[in-house]
Amino acid sequence: MRSNLLPALIACSLLTGCATSTMQYEPRIKLQQPSECLMPCPALPLLTEPDELAVAIWTYDLIDAAAECRRMHETCRKAKE
Repeated sequence: MRSNLLPALIACSLLTGCATSTMQYEPRIKLQQPSECLMPCPALPLLTEPDELAVAIWTYDLIDAAAECRRMHETCRKAKE
């Protein structure tokens, strides 16, 4: 009787250890990232003409592109939190 009891106790202790261990599971449903995380930032505008008006327009376009890129990064960062 004792010879059968020892393997049974060992088997129970091994199975109990497996039942109480915590494993990290990936969620089955992954949250969709906003489109801002999947799209690259807008391309920076090129300076086409060296005159003053063209440089002023280019500067405003550059600022707009940088602001759009920053907004996209902020939206993406907030979605990941």
